[in-house]
Amino acid sequence: MKFPKFDKSKLKHLKWVGYFFAYVFAFIIFAYVSFPYERLRQYVVSTYNSNQTPPSQNRLEIDSLSWSWRFPGLVAEGVRLVIPTPPVPDAEKQPPPQYLEADQVVVSASALALLTGSRKASFGAHALDGEISGWARDSAAGRHLELQLDGVNPGGIPQLASAVGLPLAGKLDGTISVEIPENNFSKAEGTVDLAAEDLVLGDGKAKIQNTIALPELHVGAFTLKAQITGGRLKIDECTAQGRDLDLALTGNIRLRPKVENSVADMELKFSFAEKYRTQSDMTKALFGQPDSKLPGIFDAATSSHLTKNEDGSYGTRLAGTLARIQPRPLGGAARRAKDASGSRRRSRASRRGAKGEADEAEADEAAEDAP
Repeated sequence: MKFPKFDKSKLKHLKWVGYFFAYVFAFIIFAYVSFPYERLRQYVVSTYNSNQTPPSQNRLEIDSLSWSWRFPGLVAEGVRLVIPTPPVPDAEKQPPPQYLEADQVVVSASALALLTGSRKASFGAHALDGEISGWARDSAAGRHLELQLDGVNPGGIPQLASAVGLPLAGKLDGTISVEIPENNFSKAEGTVDLAAEDLVLGDGKAKIQNTIALPELHVGAFTLKAQITGGRLKIDECTAQGRDLDLALTGNIRLRPKVENSVADMELKFSFAEKYRTQSDMTKALFGQPDSKLPGIFDAATSSHLTKNEDGSYGTRLAGTLARIQPRPLGGAARRAKDASGSRRRSRASRRGAKGEADEAEADEAAEDAP
């Protein structure tokens, strides 16, 4: 059997084709590695910061930006989002800003998605003492976000710590999936499924509503399940049962483009374990002696924010933006607190004999009654 002779002239052409592709490959790699990432870092930071508007003018900081082995991709080191703390009226020293930090963030773009006219990227980050990963897509039809949390410390999220009002510590795992059609948050759809272990609330120093400091609370296991429909996050399950505290949260949150501006309307009910209330002379003073009819310091200090039930549990309504959420007593207790506050203002105005001040008191009461 005879084999056809190989045409050596074809080998010459294949060699030049190989040279061409090798040159293109080397050019792409060289351009990818030698790209001016420092200028890109400055552009990203300046663009983000210039787009911030009052009152929440967050500031982005990135220590360094370079190429990633996940081609095409970027690696950002030392990423910080500086979140200003709302000023405290008449305070000599204003509170320092808060930080949302990530040691390293890796972002990899999808070249195939670019060919279809959309932008899709996967990402991963070493942040909040744990791992955060997921992917996001941005197209003419809308945006989609998938987020996976693994061992994240919720206390490192300033917006969450501000909403709770006390320091948090623990390990948070779970997933978040959000679809935003036409980039309109009023049409957002999605799910939230989170769980925390060894959750600890408070540190014995931070004060509730700047009034009273509670000893460290071991909340234990925490579960949050919620559905997002029509731009509203409805809580299906939010419970915790731990050594020191049992709690349940119900309600909903109207989503906004900035998380801290989202509007909450929720009810929180919780109770302290008897062992926690009587563990020391300090806690006995805070919650009162079991056989005493005199209220403890905690009840007296939180009467304008919490409703105490006959079984010893507490309840409160949480309303307002997540950045400035306000606790109020539930049901009739809220009305009684309002009436008492209005009566005190009218009494002061009457004693001073100032009609203008009485009118101002009535205006204040009307403002409080307004939704």
